[in-house]
Amino acid sequence: MSRHNLPALLVLSLLLSLAGCNALPRSTTDQAPPLGPVLPDSEARNAWIAQALALDPLASQNRQPPPRQSNAQIVAKLRQKRDIQLPDAYWSQWQRNLDVFDADTARHKETQRGLYIDTLTDQLKRVDDLTLQRLANAPDTLDAATREAWKLRLIERYSRYIIDSEVNRDIIDAHLRRMALMDRQYGVCALDSDCWDRAPKP
Repeated sequence: MSRHNLPALLVLSLLLSLAGCNALPRSTTDQAPPLGPVLPDSEARNAWIAQALALDPLASQNRQPPPRQSNAQIVAKLRQKRDIQLPDAYWSQWQRNLDVFDADTARHKETQRGLYIDTLTDQLKRVDDLTLQRLANAPDTLDAATREAWKLRLIERYSRYIIDSEVNRDIIDAHLRRMALMDRQYGVCALDSDCWDRAPKP
């Protein structure tokens, strides 16, 4: 799991609040029953939806990533380890490339989080007032069948987010192209065979 992903304990805590101690599904093939049509908005319903979203660990998550080494620190360590004569501009470019990769990754994850929130919001818009009010204020008061259904919807939404939020091939390929172009610009492969612009092995 990527370092930016939601900690599993947060999801587990919501599962437990919805379903009690027997929170895990009996089968990975279990599916929640389909919901009805979207119901008309009202001031009360909009408030309950906002409250329910605030209870969801991913929808309400603070997006600050956990502390880690800065890209400047990473590049400084690499510079010491490689011990080859390259100008400061090369290492500055390396750091910029890492910054771009991190920004692309963060945007991708935030896009997927937005889709998760859209899905949850759509689901909440389809439930009756009493169920919505309980989801917003006291999910543990839902009847067993409803708790089970919402537990399964949560697992499905979060599983989809985990899969779709992983760094995709386009982001990785763009980063590799930037790194290869950087090494080509500074002639790194003539100094070190372990370079980004090396020819692929046959």
